Amino acid sequence: MIEFHGVGKSFDGKTVLHDLNWRLQPGEQWQVRGVSGIGKTTLLRLLMGLETPDAGRIVGSETVRFLPVFQEDRLVEHWSAVGNVSLVCVDAAHVRAILGALLPEDALDQPVRTLSGGMRRRVALARALAAEGDVLVLDEPFAGLDAQTGQQAMAVIAQYRTGRTLVIVSHGTDDLLQGFQILDLRE
Repeated sequence: MIEFHGVGKSFDGKTVLHDLNWRLQPGEQWQVRGVSGIGKTTLLRLLMGLETPDAGRIVGSETVRFLPVFQEDRLVEHWSAVGNVSLVCVDAAHVRAILGALLPEDALDQPVRTLSGGMRRRVALARALAAEGDVLVLDEPFAGLDAQTGQQAMAVIAQYRTGRTLVIVSHGTDDLLQGFQILDLRE
C-alpha cells in the first residue's frame, strides 16, 4: 500500500498540489483526472520518487518497483522495437507476444526512429508491460492513437497487467477506463 498524507508541491512559488491524501492498494486501477497543468504528471513523479513533496509525506513507495510510460517515449532510436523491449525482458517470446499484440509484425524489427508516433508510443507501453515490477504508471499512454488502436492498447494492458497496480493519466479516454477508481485533482 502507498499513502499520500497531506502532500503538497510547488514550482517557482506556484502551488501545483495542495494537501493531497490518497491511498493505493495492491492491484487497484486508478485514473488521474484534471485539466492541463493541474499537476497530474507531478503527482506521478511524486509517486515514483522522482520528485519530493514540499509538504506532507508519501509512505510505502520505498520498495515498490515502478513501471513508467512517460509523456516522452524515451526509446533507443536506432534500436528496433524488439531491442527496446528486450532491455527489460530477456524472454524473446514474451517480448514478441506483447509487441505483436500492439504492432504489425513488419514493424517489430525496424529501428523505432522509422516508426510513427503512435507506434513508438505502443513500443514504450510494451516495454513497461514486459518488465517485472509492481505498479504500472502510464502518463498519456494513448496519446497519438486513434480510438480503435486505443481500445486495442487498453485490451493489451488488461491482458499483460497481471494483477499489478495501474495508475493512468489520460485525457478523453473515459470510455477505455471503465471500472477504474478516479482521483480528480480538481476536487
